[in-house]
Amino acid sequence: MDEKFMDIAIEISKHSKYKDKNRILITGAVLGSDSSSVETYEKIVSLIDSKYVVSSPLDTMKFKGNDTERYERAMQLLQDTKMMIAEMSNVSTGQGMEIQEAVTLNIPILVIAKEGSKISGLVKGCKNVKNIVYYNEIEDIEHQILQFIKEQE
Repeated sequence: MDEKFMDIAIEISKHSKYKDKNRILITGAVLGSDSSSVETYEKIVSLIDSKYVVSSPLDTMKFKGNDTERYERAMQLLQDTKMMIAEMSNVSTGQGMEIQEAVTLNIPILVIAKEGSKISGLVKGCKNVKNIVYYNEIEDIEHQILQFIKEQE
């Protein structure tokens, strides 16, 4: 078996002890990320209780697979995702694909974005989007993020 596929399988299966969906998937731009985006992802991850498995763009940035492997990894992660937090300050086609798959799997979504960001009407009209919250600093919306998680438990 290809070493990269082994890495995918190991990463996904390392949390197979959970019988229920237990992942909070944080999505966001990877290619369009800058140090500010990375800091935002780190702060969101730090808010989440350790009883959840958390996957974020930070993990994707470290993943060394090719495009096909990246796609397979992203779709597989959604299989045990309980809820999604979509940071949409930057446009990302890949994130749009993840959101659509979340809709197919009936995963609730919280959209967050920096003030002034433009969110697509398709996202705004999506039945799985429970709320759209804008912020200046991520600390401004910590309560809304934690409330969303609590409501999905």
